[in-house]
Amino acid sequence: MNWRIGELIYWRIRELVNCKKSLKVISFDVDGTLVDLEYNDLIWFKEIPELVAKKKKISFEKSLKFVHEEYTKLGEHNLNWYDINYWISYFHIEISPNKIFEKYETQVQIYPEVIPLLEELKKNFILIVITAMPREFLVPKMKKLEKYFKFSFSALSDFKELKNSEIYSKISKALNVYPEQILHIGDHWEFDYLAAQKAGMNAIYLDRSNTKKGNFVVNNLTEIKRVIRDKYNN
Repeated sequence: MNWRIGELIYWRIRELVNCKKSLKVISFDVDGTLVDLEYNDLIWFKEIPELVAKKKKISFEKSLKFVHEEYTKLGEHNLNWYDINYWISYFHIEISPNKIFEKYETQVQIYPEVIPLLEELKKNFILIVITAMPREFLVPKMKKLEKYFKFSFSALSDFKELKNSEIYSKISKALNVYPEQILHIGDHWEFDYLAAQKAGMNAIYLDRSNTKKGNFVVNNLTEIKRVIRDKYNN
């Protein structure tokens, strides 16, 4: 009898371990991962400096230098750094953020390997997006991609925080899956790779500049299929 109980316990533990190892969800960052940075750059380093130049009656070059310095002073670890409403108010610009978003919507560029990859992955996995950017930045970028994703999460809009391990943990709980059943892919070493890994998720660092090496690094999203096949037998 005791042997049977012990065998049952062993079987339950083995099943739990196998369950936690099975990959169910693949999560993607957006900027620099699914879409290039051109859209963001046009807003932050063209439109905003142009509006500031007009407001202050200075050259674009002087305005760009001034604006860039103000961005740098605040830094990417400050929530306001990502908030276009904050900068519109800070620079005393009179314009609707939506007007800016709409102006450059046609400039959103999806990386060429993205759609073929998503077409393949959606057959076997739940696909989600986890981005640091406010949701208003996410909407124009996802218009051609949203059909592939079951859920999208914005760290700033949904959690009022930057991407961190606690947010990744909350998302895994919201999805009712173990962190080990999620693979997150992104191009930011701290916010995508380290934070997701700390939460217990599988993580892949997308290094399009080809400066890092390792089993956890890919230089192009087409490599994701190989990683999934080799590591998870999917």
